[in-house]
Amino acid sequence: VPKRGELTEADGAILDHAVEALATARKAMAEQGIHLALAAIFGVVAEADRYFASQEPWALRKTDPVRMETVLWTTAELVRRVTVLCQPFIPGSAAKLLDLLAVPADKRNFEHVHADHALVPGTALPAPEGVFPRYVEQDAKA
Repeated sequence: VPKRGELTEADGAILDHAVEALATARKAMAEQGIHLALAAIFGVVAEADRYFASQEPWALRKTDPVRMETVLWTTAELVRRVTVLCQPFIPGSAAKLLDLLAVPADKRNFEHVHADHALVPGTALPAPEGVFPRYVEQDAKA
């Protein structure tokens, strides 16, 4: 897990958005609004994508390596939080992804979405492997 330096306002805001998505998803599920729960979760995913692109960690590698590490940590932490939120919908894939982030099995409940359960910098991660199988379209003649 990358090192975490000083978090900026943008870092904190995106991490808070993941926690807010939990409350939104819980409310939606209580009202049988599965689509609204997923929209809240994937709203965070879209925001994380914009965050990562705007922070440009590939450019920071040469100019500000400490900031690069913080951006990578923040992104990994976002993946952890979103994956915890996705468990009811994709339990097998979520478990694989949490394994890749070295999240212990007893730290995967919704209560663990909060900052006090964040990824620990310096934690060794297993070798990466695919989580979602590649879709291959079947030949129409078959």
